Formats: sequence, structure tokens, C-alpha cells
Amino acid sequence: MKKLIILLSIVALTFAQMPTSEALFLDIHSSLSNRLPMQNPAYLNSETSPYNYAFSYSYLNAAGDHKLPFTPNAKNYHTIEISAFQEMDGGLYFGGRFAYRNEERLGKLWLHNAETNVNVPFFFGDSSSGDFNLNGIDWNIIFSYPISKNARIALDVFYNVDEQFKSVFPKPNSKRNDLHLKPAIALDKDNFRLGLRGSYFNYKEEIETKKYSLEPNRTPIFMRIRGLDRPLLSYAETTEERLQNIIGYGGAMDICVDNILSLEANIEKAEALITDGGAYPVEQGNWGYLRFNYRGNLFLNILDDFQADLFFLQENNAAKGNHPTMEAQIFNMATRHFEGGLGIAYKPSSQDEWKAIASYAFEDLLREDTFLGLSHYIPSEILSIGLKAELRRAATSLTFDLAYEYNNRGDLTEYNELSAWYYQMITEKEIIFYGRDTGSIIAGARVTFPYQNLIFAISGNYRNVSAINTNDRYRNAILKLEMIF
Repeated sequence: MKKLIILLSIVALTFAQMPTSEALFLDIHSSLSNRLPMQNPAYLNSETSPYNYAFSYSYLNAAGDHKLPFTPNAKNYHTIEISAFQEMDGGLYFGGRFAYRNEERLGKLWLHNAETNVNVPFFFGDSSSGDFNLNGIDWNIIFSYPISKNARIALDVFYNVDEQFKSVFPKPNSKRNDLHLKPAIALDKDNFRLGLRGSYFNYKEEIETKKYSLEPNRTPIFMRIRGLDRPLLSYAETTEERLQNIIGYGGAMDICVDNILSLEANIEKAEALITDGGAYPVEQGNWGYLRFNYRGNLFLNILDDFQADLFFLQENNAAKGNHPTMEAQIFNMATRHFEGGLGIAYKPSSQDEWKAIASYAFEDLLREDTFLGLSHYIPSEILSIGLKAELRRAATSLTFDLAYEYNNRGDLTEYNELSAWYYQMITEKEIIFYGRDTGSIIAGARVTFPYQNLIFAISGNYRNVSAINTNDRYRNAILKLEMIF
């Protein structure tokens, strides 16, 4: 069972997987549940616990020309983390994480929101671009408790507070206060495993721009973006404030039968209310976001040293935005992703393992400004191939993987007859981004080695996305150093 759990985790990390709510809405990627099978906290036990205590530092750098307009020119993220997994009395298992983050978003266009979610339509910003600096701390704890010989219950709690400042006029700042609760249960008996988990989160963001008495003869132009074109413009000479409150809930289920068949499904719904103003807030609109995915894996033993993994997955995302004063939907977005593939694992010895995976996918994107009658639809086909190896020698281990992904875009269907300046400056660039054929190289490595009474780990991940027939690139690189007790 443990071998299957590890294999499932590797396959899930290698190919498409629904990102966590923190990654999607907050751009925070560290989570204790991410290190567990199926991201289910109830699977935390003595077999799945990765270590007892660890101290780590990680650095993320992302930059390039192949990006959406509101993506910063560069990102530099530094994270210091202390984490622990410990078995306590009565079979209770505890996992804990405390992290400090310093984040730089350089050359960010217009927007005041701490993180840009391009699939929702309500943004607030001024007419200047600048650098943003964020400092924050987050906690993550898991309690996993056995209620019987074959069942465990768990609760995963995530809490984050941070604050972001813009370095140039009018120097807005954004404060976030975020909570995510995930209760879960896991049943494991006679080669049958069932996991269930729920999700509830509340992400609050308050954006404030101070009075401008210290900036004589300077009045910022504020933009209230509500779709794909024609944002509202205003000139402010007093404090401006925007509140965004995202509330979401969801559920997930996974089943494993006789180490042969594995099924997983996730669904999540989020809603947000956007208001401007302080003591007397004025509604600016609300948006909803629905995500659903499922995955199936069939494991077959070919020979003594070979195992095949046939898998299929589907992901659906949908977003909509509603006008603040009229009962009308003004924005619509939908994406679909269908993927199937085959993985072959070869284990020549108890210490070495090699895996090769190939998959084919079809996906499409639809975005509509239903208020102004603007839309575009883009289909694409994606081919992915990858190789992963795990090599162990005594207490030293090396893991590395390499993959290539080719994304072939189909013919674009577009309607923009009523477009204005914003469409030509922003939305048109978004369409160009989505419509480009791309090739991606993904590489990663991790080495662990003992030193005195400790274990050290060095890991890195690199992704380079190239737009075909252009010089535009976008890279994302992460380096992590760990000291494990």
C-alpha cells in the first residue's frame, strides 16, 4: 500500500492537478497536506510522515516576456519555514508549519490587488506601474487521529496574514487575512482505501490608498475593471478603499481498490463580494468561481520489474461576474481539460526506480464580456512526455525528473466589434498569449545526504515556457535548502 501511495503522489505531482486554493487565490504554494497522498490530511500517519523536524529556506524567481499583461515583469519570493511531524499519545499524529515570506513583484501593471486572478473580472488599480513588496507569515497545522483500527479523522488548519506596499505614487497598500479549514476522514481495510475531505475558506483583502495631501498637484486616475473592456475611471483626492471577501467551500473523495484501481474527484465553489468605500461601502460587483476535476488510474503488472499506469483526468473551471447595481451577468469564463496517458515504471533493484510517462490532452478556453458583447474561444492540444528517476545509495538519495510539453493552439474564434482602448491595450494581449503555440521544458532534482546526526536536502525545480517562432520566454525557478532532524 505504501508503495502505491508513493507512486500516486509522484504521478499527481508530475502531471496536471487542481492547484490548492492558496495557490490559486493567494499565490502561496506551501502546504502540509500537499506532501500527503491525494492532499488528504487524514492520511498523515507513521508511514506517510516525511520527517520529524525540518528547517528550510526557499527562493522563487519568475520572469520573462511570455506572460499576461497583469503578471509582474519579475517575481522574487523568499520563504523561511520551520515544520514538524510528530506522533503523540493515543495514536494522535501532529503536523505543524510556520513560515515567514518576503515577496517582490517587480513592474506590476496598474492593479492594487495583492494577487491577480485573471479569470475573475473585478480589479482595482491606478494608472501607474510599479514594484510591490509583501511581508507575511502563515501557519499550517494538521491533527490526525485514529477512531478505530482502520479509520482516521483529521483537521487541517491554514491561517495567513500579510501586507503589501506599492513603491510608487499613489502608494496603495493591501492587507490580507486568510483562513482555510479542511476536515477529513480516511478508511483503510483489506486492500481497500477510501478518503473524504471537506474544505471551507475565507480570504479577506483590504486595499487602501492614503490621502494625497503630501503629493501636491498630483491626482491619480483610478480604474475599476469589470470585464474585458471599458473600465470605469475616476479621479480621487481623498482616501480610496476596496474590500474583497472570498468565501469558498468544497469536497474531495479518493478510492483505491486492491492496489489496482485508484479514483479521485475534487469540487470547489468560491464567491466574492467587491465593495469600495470605508464606513459606507459601495458595491462594485461580485464574482463566482467553480472548479471540478476527477482522475482515474489503473495499475497493471507487466513483468516482475515493470508496472504500467493507465490514467485519465478531466478538469473544468467556470467563472462569472455580476453587475453591482443591475441584476445582470457581465462576465463569463469557462475552461475544460481532458487528458489521458500511460506511465511505465521500471525497478531494477530495491534502491533504483525509473519512470517514463506520456500523455495527450485537449483543452479549450472561453471568455466573454456579456455586457458589451465581446468574446473569444481558443482550443488547444497538448502532448507531454517525461522521465523520472530515484536512486539510493545507503543514506544518500537522488531524485531527478525531466519533461517536455508541447501546446498546439487551434483556430481562434473572436468577436470584438465594440472594443475600445482597454481591449486594444490589455485584452488583445491576453488573447495573443492564450493563442500562441508553446513548448515547455520542466526539470527538477533533489539530493539528500547525511552529515553528522542530521540530513540535508537540496532541491530545485525549473520550468521554461517558450512561445514557438518567437523569442519570448517565461521561466519559473525554485531552489530549496532543508536541514532535517
